[in-house]
Amino acid sequence: MSINSMANAAIGRRQDYEPVGDVPRTLTDISKAAGGSSAPSNQLTSALNVIVAYIPTEVLTLYVAVVAALGNTTGSTPGLHTSPGLVVAFWAFLFATPVTVWVLYAVKLKTDKKQLPLAPSQWPVWEMTAGTIAYTAWAMALPNNPFVAAVWYSSGLTAVILLVSSTFLGLVAPLFQRPLST
Repeated sequence: MSINSMANAAIGRRQDYEPVGDVPRTLTDISKAAGGSSAPSNQLTSALNVIVAYIPTEVLTLYVAVVAALGNTTGSTPGLHTSPGLVVAFWAFLFATPVTVWVLYAVKLKTDKKQLPLAPSQWPVWEMTAGTIAYTAWAMALPNNPFVAAVWYSSGLTAVILLVSSTFLGLVAPLFQRPLST
């Protein structure tokens, strides 16, 4: 799944889309709104679909390509253990993640001849936040990230954080479901 799934889930909360007035509140509802799956709908399938829905694959795919193109993490600046390019890439994609969620959401609305969500009250804030948290966890789990040279960095701990955050975002999603203004 992806940012596309997050945008679909946000559209499912709008009052001008079917079913009107029915905000997805359960894991099954959110899973269906996010695009669901062809697997039989049960609580486990729904929970897994929601967990996977909050992985910003579009942004992560580009970030992985940029990190690979930039090469190793050793910087040429004395005292700097990380390539400045990797640091810039990490922060640029961190900023790009919520923007990408908003843009994809806006494009879906525009395609359906709806008004653009210009006011912050119309933004898919939960999806923008969840996508950004997920991007951070996934980007830090990559072996060639800008933090690998930091004394506090641990690949094992990062892997645990990745698993916990991905699961947590999907499981707490029902707590943040509210109608989006039109």
